[in-house]
Amino acid sequence: MGRLRTAPHAPLLTQAAAALLCMAVALATEQPAPGQEATQLFQPASGLVLALIVCGGRRLAPALGAGLLLQAALAGHAPLAALAHALGPLVAALASAWLLRGGGRFDIDQPNFHVVGHVLLWACGVGAGTGALASTGTLVLTGTLAPEAWLFQYLQHWMGSALGILLVSPLVLAWRRTLRFPAPLRRVHEGLLVWTLTAAAAVAVFGNTVSPTLAPLANAYWMFLFVAWSGARLGLLPTMGLLCLIALQALWGTYQRTGFFARDIAASQGFGYWSYMMILGVVGLALAAWLAERRRQKTALRIAAIAFECQEGLLITDARGRILQANPALWRLTGYTLGHMQGRTAQFLCAPTAAPGDCLPCTPGRNVQLRIRLARKGGDVFPAWVSITPVHGPDAVISHYVVSLRDITSLEEQEQRMAEHAATQRHALVREVHHRIKNNLQGIVGMLRTLDRQHPQLRGAIQQVVDQIQSIAAIHGLQGRAPSEEVRLCTLLQAIAESIAQNWNTPIALDIPPRWQPVRVASAEAVPVALVLNELLVNAVKHGGQAQQDVRASLHRDAEDGQVRVRISNPGHWPAPMQPPQALAGRGLDLVAALMPRSGARLTRHQAGGRATTDLVLSSPVIHAETPDHDRTHNAPLPAPSAAGGR
Repeated sequence: MGRLRTAPHAPLLTQAAAALLCMAVALATEQPAPGQEATQLFQPASGLVLALIVCGGRRLAPALGAGLLLQAALAGHAPLAALAHALGPLVAALASAWLLRGGGRFDIDQPNFHVVGHVLLWACGVGAGTGALASTGTLVLTGTLAPEAWLFQYLQHWMGSALGILLVSPLVLAWRRTLRFPAPLRRVHEGLLVWTLTAAAAVAVFGNTVSPTLAPLANAYWMFLFVAWSGARLGLLPTMGLLCLIALQALWGTYQRTGFFARDIAASQGFGYWSYMMILGVVGLALAAWLAERRRQKTALRIAAIAFECQEGLLITDARGRILQANPALWRLTGYTLGHMQGRTAQFLCAPTAAPGDCLPCTPGRNVQLRIRLARKGGDVFPAWVSITPVHGPDAVISHYVVSLRDITSLEEQEQRMAEHAATQRHALVREVHHRIKNNLQGIVGMLRTLDRQHPQLRGAIQQVVDQIQSIAAIHGLQGRAPSEEVRLCTLLQAIAESIAQNWNTPIALDIPPRWQPVRVASAEAVPVALVLNELLVNAVKHGGQAQQDVRASLHRDAEDGQVRVRISNPGHWPAPMQPPQALAGRGLDLVAALMPRSGARLTRHQAGGRATTDLVLSSPVIHAETPDHDRTHNAPLPAPSAAGGR
């Protein structure tokens, strides 16, 4: 509640304070000094009003106008004359502030050398001239000033307002900046010395010099020495304060007709004093602003140099991508010194095996972040995270590029460990799922065997379903033991053969070469392949294999095209004569034809003497060779040539 009560009064108090301050300064300078007559060569109120409007905005204009009007009334001016005296500084300040803001590079918190020209042209020239025209025009229109005297009055008002803007406005703005960004006092003793010597010299130069020894040396140009000293060593605020001190002392001597400007008013109506102070003020302001800008630039460069010494590798390139500078962190990261890198593009840091599209772009024209592989001087390849930032010049054209490089070997290792941990958890979950599916399928087989005993007339159909379910259970059993969902073809064939041999009480001889290179069945094709193998083996058992107790299965590899042939044979003959090899069709094997993969599998049959033979030829994408990175410790060992006996 307290904030709600006090907040509305804050702008009112600010405006009241600005009005009182403006009135006090104008009233102090309005009081004529002895010998001043009607001449007012220095009007600090104009500079103060401009500084307040620049800092507080145009919302202060009514309060400042009221303060100026009240001051003119207290000075004894008639109402219309008071209005004219108030309009002059206010219009000059408003016009100057608008023109300075439109300059684009005017910053009240960061003085720079560039703004000095804007202050002279727009504030001291156009702004002060506009204010003088408003004041003298009002006096002429109201009849307070004779028309033939307006030009002299206009020049006098313009000169005083311009000098006040040049000296007082930078002083107030510098004081404001000091309050906003406080810093430790520096060179205090040197500053006191400069001010003391300047005041003493000003008394000798502009005072009533009666000493014949000092008279030849009492030249106003000695002030340039002290102003230059202050501008170079003390900064903007002490320098502008020193200029105001010199202006007041010289103005007093001018009005008193003593010292260097003793005859100035009589000879040129004070133009000598005004031109001297304008030149001295421009020199002091320009020197202090330029050196302040230089100090700020040196600070920025020092900060940039500190940032350039960071732990991240940095490159500075020109617009064509040629290396200009590199920090020591990059030297340590790559093993190259600055001499090896200068003049070359950053692409030479890329790994020799990197593809052209994966190399470091030299001139991308935009912000780029990417992960690439770089090579050290010794040839070691390492992963790096690269950020490329274009730097635009004043004309908005890219002049340089800043390239940062960071070694992310540890990050990649961490990512790999996390991926391996996630894969381990996933494989454990998948194996558990396969194991439970296998157990459930075996439970279904038990239920079907019970049903078989209860309904002997359904024995053939039930036995066929049991064989198929056990083939699927064999797949899930193998996948539950393996680290991946892909199983070996030889292991799958052995598991299905053992199951069928037990169910049909018929031995099945397996023939797998001793130097057999394992192949894996794609996880998506594992169940169809298992059912096809089951149907082919059961068909061999039912058509002569069980009667003769002779069923054979073997694996053969075609070295040229990478195909694997699963050959299943049994004693007997195919129903009709044919020219081998011939594509298998129908004849009770419709399920096999329906389950065959669309690509990578082919089924043929032929007669080999007294044996009916079926060949299942598998290739990619149904199978693929086992790579060395497969974890073989979790797979069943390769079966040796064996016979799967009955119960």
